[in-house]
Amino acid sequence: MKILAVDDDPIFLDVLREALRAAGYTDLTTVLSPQDALYTLERQGEAFDCILLDIQMPVMNGVDLCARVRKLAQYRRTPILMITSMSTRNYIDDAFAAGATDYITKPLDPTEFRARIGMVERLVHEQLRAALLEHQIGLASGMVELQFDLETPVMIPGFDRGIEYLALQNYMLTLGIKGSYAVSAFAITIRNAGVIYRKSTPLSFMNMLADVASIIEDTLKTEQALIAYAGNGVFVVASNGLAGTDCEELEAEINLGIESFESIYLADRLPVPQVRVGEVVRNSIFSRERSARILERAISAAQDKPEAKTRKPLAAA
Repeated sequence: MKILAVDDDPIFLDVLREALRAAGYTDLTTVLSPQDALYTLERQGEAFDCILLDIQMPVMNGVDLCARVRKLAQYRRTPILMITSMSTRNYIDDAFAAGATDYITKPLDPTEFRARIGMVERLVHEQLRAALLEHQIGLASGMVELQFDLETPVMIPGFDRGIEYLALQNYMLTLGIKGSYAVSAFAITIRNAGVIYRKSTPLSFMNMLADVASIIEDTLKTEQALIAYAGNGVFVVASNGLAGTDCEELEAEINLGIESFESIYLADRLPVPQVRVGEVVRNSIFSRERSARILERAISAAQDKPEAKTRKPLAAA
């Protein structure tokens, strides 16, 4: 695995190199500033598989650098791990919002470090599949045949506010029990995603997800929230500002927006996506439930929600 590490402390970079070598990773490039990092990324021939960014650096901090890296087409999905100490823990929320995948803490704990880097290596292999899928979308229809499961939490091209579901899960885990009290979540599920998946090609299904994602972005444009596609036609939204969300109104707005795509689905002989928004869930102050469970509860709340009486959906011919 080809790794780039960015930290203004050369001593810590030496420590990091030894920790990676002990974990079995020797292909490491190190730079001492965000400016050198951007220069290296833009001019590197073979892309890096993983990027480690220190949060606290002069001129440009690691969060801002993370956002800049995500704007580079070659690194939109590359795993980015933030390097943080307890004194910079308040930057973690901003780091995930900027596109971070996970974080590691100083000083390095060997067991935790191995686990984090191992997770990244598994993610890199999954990203290879995602890259192939995106490549397919850019090609003329029918030139490449590639299948992906309905359950796969794929990244959706053009979904600018979307982060990987794994990154959202990692973010929730960073909160711990105490921090999870302030965070709420809800899910937006495409009720007929399974039907559309069976009736369409992988490209058409991905285009459908992109349609729904664009409507969600427009509808939630004023919300500071993390949004991820979790697979099975389900989007999950997490934020500390969702308490007053009117889910019924949000559901109506999203379905109304989807109606603008109706003619496209008719032409493709596909059902129009039908969206259901679940209730907002959060941890009770008396709960000791793991933070990541909030996402699972949000998905269940949307999937178990009784069907509202809406207009009869268009049936595919």
